[in-house]
Amino acid sequence: MNGVIYCRVSSKEQIEGTSLESQRAACEDYARSHNINILNVFVEQGESAKFADRTQLIELVNFCRDNKGKVQALLVWKIDRFARNVGDHFNVKAILLKYGVRVVSVTEPIDANPEGRLMETILAGFAQFDNDIRAMRTVQGMQRKLQEGIFPWGPPLGYRSAQQNGEKKTVPDAPDQPLFGLLRKAWREFASGAYTKAEIGRLMKSWGVHTRRGTPIGNQSLDQLFRNPYYVGILVNPWSHKEYPGQHIPMVSKEDFARVQLVMSKRSRRIPHQKERPEFPLRGQVRCPSCRQHMTGSFSRGRSERYSYYHCNRPKCGDRTSYATESVHEEFRILLDAIAPKPELIPKLKDLIVQAAEEHLALSKATQVRHKTNREQLDRQLRELIAMRADRLITNKEFLAHKALLDEKRFALESAAKTAKMNVAAITDNLDEIAEPLTHLPETWRALPILFQRRFHRLVLPVGFVYGESRTAELGLLFRAIGGLAGKKTNGVPLGGKSWNQIMQEITEFVGLLREAHAGN
Repeated sequence: MNGVIYCRVSSKEQIEGTSLESQRAACEDYARSHNINILNVFVEQGESAKFADRTQLIELVNFCRDNKGKVQALLVWKIDRFARNVGDHFNVKAILLKYGVRVVSVTEPIDANPEGRLMETILAGFAQFDNDIRAMRTVQGMQRKLQEGIFPWGPPLGYRSAQQNGEKKTVPDAPDQPLFGLLRKAWREFASGAYTKAEIGRLMKSWGVHTRRGTPIGNQSLDQLFRNPYYVGILVNPWSHKEYPGQHIPMVSKEDFARVQLVMSKRSRRIPHQKERPEFPLRGQVRCPSCRQHMTGSFSRGRSERYSYYHCNRPKCGDRTSYATESVHEEFRILLDAIAPKPELIPKLKDLIVQAAEEHLALSKATQVRHKTNREQLDRQLRELIAMRADRLITNKEFLAHKALLDEKRFALESAAKTAKMNVAAITDNLDEIAEPLTHLPETWRALPILFQRRFHRLVLPVGFVYGESRTAELGLLFRAIGGLAGKKTNGVPLGGKSWNQIMQEITEFVGLLREAHAGN
C-alpha cells in the first residue's frame, strides 16, 4: 500500500518548535508498522486551517489526482491537523475518495466501520468547535481593547502604533509627526467651509501628503479619512457598532468633525460654469478676505467707460466690498515675482533631482525583484484559489472574499510599482526647457491664453489665494521646493522620497502646459 503524509502547524512558534517533526515522526512510525510505502510528504508551515486555503493541501490533492490508483492512504497526525471546519473536512475527504485515497489519523480511531465514522465526525466537529472558540475569544479580546480605548488594528493615516514587530497593543496609537500636524490642519481648513473636497485634496498634495502606499490622496481615501470617527477620538465596535472613547490623542475637535460631515454630505460646491473673460483671469482663484470663498467678477459702468471688479457674491458673507481688478492682479503679480526662482537655483534643483534619482535607482533593483516575487506569489495564489473553487474545496462566498483580498494586494503592488518609475534624463531636460518661464513667472502668466491660466494657477497655488493675504498662500510642491532652496520657510512634510516623485510630475505637467499653450498660439 502506498500513502502520503500531511503535516500542518498554524503559528511561527510551532514551526520553530518540534510540532512538525513530531507529527512527521508519528506518521512515519505508523506507516512502517502498517507496511505503508510513503511516496511524498506535504508540510504546511504556519497557515491557518480555518478555510481550505492551504498551498500544500492543494499540492496534495493535485498529487493524488495525478497519481490516481497509486496512492491509497493519506496519513495525518490528528483530524484537527487536516481541517478545522467540518464542511471542509468532508469536502476534501470526498475529493480524495474519488482518487481512491482514504484519510487515516495515526492517533485517533476513525476506521471505516460505523463506530469509526461516528468518531471521525465527532473529532471533526470538535476541531471546528475549537476553531470557533478561538475565533470568538479573538473577537472578545478585540472588543475588550476597544472598550479600554485601545484600537486593536493598524492605526489610520497620521498615527503610528506604539508597539513594534506585531506585539499586542497595550498602549494607544501615537501621533505620526509631521503628518499628524498636516492632517490636523487639513481638518481645520475643510471645516471652515472655504474649500471643496477636491481643493482639500490638492492642498494636501501640495503639502506632500501621501497614503501609506506612497500614492497621492485620492477621492476614496479622502472619503475614508474625513468620515473616520477615530480622528475625533471615538472607537467604533464593527460588530455591535457601539462607540467608545479612545485613549489616543484626537486629531480634530468634535465641532470641526461635525462641520466636516455637513460639508461632505452637501453636494459638491463646484464653481458655476462661467464664460472665460480676459478681464477676470483670477475668477475662481482669488478668495474673499472675509469668508475665504472664491470671488467672482463683474463690471460697473461709469460716465464714459466700464470698470472691472472682483467681489464676493455669497449671501452669508457680510463683506460687500468690490476690489478693482488692477489691484488684485498687481498683488498676484507681486506674489509670482516673489516665488519665481532665481536663475542660480535651477541647477541646484536639478542636482537635487539627480541625487533623489540616484538614491531611488540604488533601491530600484531590489524593489523590482521584490515586486516580481510578490506578483508571482499573487498569481500562484489566485491559480490555487481558482483550482480550489473548481474542486469545491471552498464555497463561492469564501472564494469571492479571498479573491477580493488578492485583488486589493495586487492593486497596492501595481500602485507602488508605478510610483517607482522615474525617467531622470527626461525630467532634467524638461527643467531646462521651463527654466526661463519659471524665472520670469509674472511674464509667463500674462503670456498664457485665458484657457490655460487656470491650469497654471493650480500648479502654482493649488487652492488660490486670499486677497490681501497672498504672502501666506499655499504653494504647489514644485514652488515649495524652490522656496526651500532659497532658504524660505515652507509648510508641509520634508521634501524627500515620494515627494520628489511628485515634484518631477509637476515639472512634467508644467512643460505640457507651456507646450500646449505655445502650439495653440
